Amino acid sequence: MARRKVRQCSQCGAPLPEDSRRSRRYCSAACRSEAWRWRRERDAWWEGNAEFVAALREGRPYKRPKVRCPMCKGWWYVGEAPSWLRKRVDAVYCSPRCRTRAYRQRRSRSEGVTE
Repeated sequence: MARRKVRQCSQCGAPLPEDSRRSRRYCSAACRSEAWRWRRERDAWWEGNAEFVAALREGRPYKRPKVRCPMCKGWWYVGEAPSWLRKRVDAVYCSPRCRTRAYRQRRSRSEGVTE
């Protein structure tokens, strides 16, 4: 008796239902959505870090630009970051805390001003 190969979900690795069609890749809609989000994030990262990608392809060193936070005056790097510390390439502030502080300062300055 020949054993059938158990097909697995491309996202989580769980076995696919036996009665599913041959072209099925994901075990659930949640896995399909997660895979789509991951692909979208990955593509956005490569587009947002074009200079880094070009340096990688050409084999030259790449020095990430540093940016100074206008609130805390601390330095931080643009671009690459771990997933828990994602920053947009065009980010202005180093953290949500500094961004909130800047917003509150702007708001307090404009209080009492009417148009």
